[in-house]
Amino acid sequence: MNVTLKLPDDLCNEVRHRAVAQSKSLSQWVADLLQQEVARNHPERKSLLERLGDPATAARDFELPDRQQEKERPVAFP
Repeated sequence: MNVTLKLPDDLCNEVRHRAVAQSKSLSQWVADLLQQEVARNHPERKSLLERLGDPATAARDFELPDRQQEKERPVAFP
């Protein structure tokens, strides 16, 4: 999608130089920056793998049922 942005000249020159320094087009550099911001503000959009690797998730206790107290459950095969 094409989007037109109006930026001050000095800001545009600075971000162009940063994009070139990272071997990216200005469009790709801005898209990457926006993607990082969206991910940062919406942590619920993380994948399961990202959540499992997150230290905040790793330190959390999850309650699991006590399997020894559960009754046996019949398993039916079709």
